[in-house]
Amino acid sequence: MSQSQTASSTGRTALALGVVALIIGASALGYAVYLGLSQLPSELSAVTVNVPCSTSQPCANKTIRVDWTLDDSGQDRFNPQYATVIQGDNLTIMFITNDTTDAHTFTLNLGLRGFSSSTLFQLNNSWTGLSSGDFILPGTPGYNLNFTGKPDGCTDNNGGAVACNTQKMDDTANGGTGPSGACNNTLENPPTSSAPPCDLWSIGYLGVVTVPGVYEFHCFYHQKGGMIGYITVLPNKGFST
Repeated sequence: MSQSQTASSTGRTALALGVVALIIGASALGYAVYLGLSQLPSELSAVTVNVPCSTSQPCANKTIRVDWTLDDSGQDRFNPQYATVIQGDNLTIMFITNDTTDAHTFTLNLGLRGFSSSTLFQLNNSWTGLSSGDFILPGTPGYNLNFTGKPDGCTDNNGGAVACNTQKMDDTANGGTGPSGACNNTLENPPTSSAPPCDLWSIGYLGVVTVPGVYEFHCFYHQKGGMIGYITVLPNKGFST
């Protein structure tokens, strides 16, 4: 790749991130957020790229790694919260968490693949001994103070139910329970804790993204607490289905 192309690509990415910030800021003021509907906002159209590719021959194969983290106020967050790709990229999501108490999901509507916004792709980093957290109330779906058994509720890149491939790190060297052992959220007692991190990871093939727009992803258990992020799919004049 030439220097001029690299600079151009970097500029487009920076501008795209600025667009996301503008759109998110608009939503905070009460304006509608664009989530892959039929009309592109002019700001996003302005960063259209032209990379020849198709559904059968994607522009690039990209893995987006998303970690769990805490912000300065102790709230659950994704890291990174923003990712920018182009129409025609072929995506895989890697989701990594090491919380001591709560389960987390990576949940994304599949509008970026041409499905309705109610069709979801979901990875579930849950494990025996973790809980649903403080935002899921008793008597509502998902509430559980102490999960047992293997995680479920995962869906694939077409929105179909699929077995979760969540795995736990072998932490026996650090006094943990091993890759098949339980986690233990009852040991957590902020601000100090004797609970070891429950190191989990899962991977899901998202596939070729075909519809440009800005798409929110969230954690099912902590969405109300602000655990959300955005994938921006830039329009690509060179893409064909």
